[in-house]
Order: sequence, then C-alpha cells, then structure tokens
Amino acid sequence: MPKTPTPPGAEGSLPAPDAPVASREGGADTVAARAGELWQAREKPIGSPDLDWFRAEKELAKTAPSPLMTANWRGQLRVASIVTEAPGVKTFHLVPTSSDRFLPFTFVPGQFLNVAFWIGGARMNRSYSISSSPTQREYVDLTVRREPRGAVSRHIDDLVKVGELIEAGGPAGKFTFTGTEADSIVLLSGGVGITPMMSIARYLTAQLWGGEIFFIYTCRTPADFIFANELAMLERRNPKLLVAVTISKPEGTDWKGSRGRITREFLTQAVPGLASRRIHVCGPPSFMDTVRTILTDLGVPSDSLKTEAFGAVKPAPAADRTTAKPSAPATGPLVTFSTNNKSAKIHADQTILELSEELSIGIEFSCRVGTCGVCKVKMTSGEVEMAVQDALDDDDKKNGTILACQAKPKGDVAVEA
Repeated sequence: MPKTPTPPGAEGSLPAPDAPVASREGGADTVAARAGELWQAREKPIGSPDLDWFRAEKELAKTAPSPLMTANWRGQLRVASIVTEAPGVKTFHLVPTSSDRFLPFTFVPGQFLNVAFWIGGARMNRSYSISSSPTQREYVDLTVRREPRGAVSRHIDDLVKVGELIEAGGPAGKFTFTGTEADSIVLLSGGVGITPMMSIARYLTAQLWGGEIFFIYTCRTPADFIFANELAMLERRNPKLLVAVTISKPEGTDWKGSRGRITREFLTQAVPGLASRRIHVCGPPSFMDTVRTILTDLGVPSDSLKTEAFGAVKPAPAADRTTAKPSAPATGPLVTFSTNNKSAKIHADQTILELSEELSIGIEFSCRVGTCGVCKVKMTSGEVEMAVQDALDDDDKKNGTILACQAKPKGDVAVEA
C-alpha cells in the first residue's frame, strides 16, 4: 500500500500546528494555553502516566457542558491564533468571546460553520469546514484557502488578525462520520478538501475508534500538503489510520512518495476491498469528477458514497451583479415575499434567491449550492423543485422550508422573506 513519507520536520518532536506558539500571531490566553497543553500531551508516548493525549482530551470533554447541538446558533467567536498550514492556507483558531471556557455549541466531525463579513459595503456569507475535533470543546478551527478571486477568502487571509471578532453561525452540513455509520471509512480528499477529513480523523483517533481509517490525499506539491506534520503524528499514534498520499507536481522537490494524480490503480492498492467500504470524498470540482468516475467504474454503490465539493463555481453576490439583471420581461410564476410585501414574476430558470436579490429582499446565503442551509426560508404556499436539498432535514421538509438558492417555482408561490 502507498504510504506517506515522513514530511520534512516530522522527525522527533513535531511542531504543534494547532497550538499557540512563538511563530504565531498573538499570545496565548487561558483557553489557548489549555489547547497548548493538550498539544504537548500529543508529543508524549501513548501511555505516559501524566501526559497521555487521549486521556487528557477525554477528561477535558467530560468537564464540558453538553448543550443541544443546533444549526440555529449564531454569535461571535474570537480569533485566538492563526497558523499558516501551506501557501495560501491558514487555520484560524476560534474561541468563545465571553469568559465561558467552552464553545456555545457542539458539532459533528465533518460539519462547517457559516461566517459573515462586511466587505465593500456588502454583507457576504461563506461556509468553511471545521478542521478541529468535536472533542476539543474549548475552541474550533476553520482552515481557509485564499482564492485569487474569492472576496471573502482574500479578506480573511489578508485582513483578519488575532483578537478580532468573527460573526459565525451553525454548525451545519451532513458530510459527517462518527464511527457508528460503518465499521471502516475511506477519507478521500484533494487540496483544501482535507479539512473536514482532518476533523473526522482527529475525532476517531481521540475516541480510540477500532475501525480502519483509510486517509487518501492528493495535492500539487509537497509544500501544498496541508496538515502534513499532524497527519504523520496521527498515523504514528493510531495503528488503524492508514495514510496514502500522491503529489501531482513533485518535480524539483525531494518528495519520495507516490507521484501523479489519483488513479484507479492507486486507490485499489491503497484500499483493499474499496468497493465494499464507506467512502467520503471532498475536493475541487475537477478532482471530484475524476474520483466519481473511478469509483463508479469500480462498482461503489451510491449509498456508500458521500461527497462535498470545495471551490464550486457560484454566481457572484448581488453586490457584484447590480448591472446584470435580466433584460427580457419575466414571464414565469408569481413569487410573493410576504415579509417584505413584494411580489414579482420570476425569469425562466431563475431561483427564488436570485429573484430576491433583484428585489433587495435580503435573504442571507453562503454556498449557493444547497449544502450550507443559510438561505432556508419557509414557503407558505405553492410548490418548487430543488436540484440539491442536502441542507434540509425531515422536519424542514415537513414544515415547508425550502432552500432559496435551489428553489425554482412550479407555479405561484409565497415565502416568508
């Protein structure tokens, strides 16, 4: 099976990529200092009587209150520290803003938070996967890649500093795995798609989960290998964690592992009995398309496969499209926004969210692809079709809740917005 060579700097004592250290921005407050203690514990051999990481993490979790997990939480978190994971990729270590020791919410590994910023006079929402483990109740980590054309990611990377307050909401998302769903798991990711996989791998390792974890990853160069050091540490500590990495552009580096893109041969060699296992896939669109084709050819059942795309092409926010309104008169069904007392006919193939932007209704949104749930609204009459409904649970559907970014009316409809 392809194995990950020990990355540079991984010999001996590892740097703690999630703890406050001298090279980070800002100092260590009480919460961050406690996180640093846990990271020090991770550097000791398993079984050390005073600093066993697994015991320390479990004991900390026992002392934390257990609030109901809810996707309706919204508030502020403070940036306690920032670390650069790879070129253009940073982890933001977020802690409560109050004197409370623990976060005001819980989450499941694989979920994300929605964050909001005012940029250029417009309020913009985005969703970012949580990369930390749910067992760490004192903080939550968001790992963000700077996109050259991403208004929010550029703002976060360039301007957000230690001590700043960030508006956030959630948690949300169903790209989750806790160990109860299957007796083994394949975590297959590309680029920054590694972030939810790290949350899952961290959690399962902390829980001493007995199933096999096949962690498969690809990126362009060794320098782009996000979480390289910690993944090597986790692999050493967890005999059930089996890591295979391939680098697509290793030329000019000292990379000694697998080279090239993900292939059928690479996957089948890395994961025995691949078609019979539960598989989670996350990464950019081109990566997702390639992997889906391979897995389909290998006979992986659709119900064994969970996917989450990063970097999907999304329509520009309304603030960037003020001059791009459809020129032809709308001839579609009538949409009534009851809260704002506005109505208008919708254009062909237009979503309720897009129409709401034309009318300045103010429905919040983030991903625009049906996975984050920020644009949920209640439909009081009518019927819509939605290509993606990942963010809706059974109660949402029973109560008439729809995703404005996906909803296309089949006839006249009314929504509470």
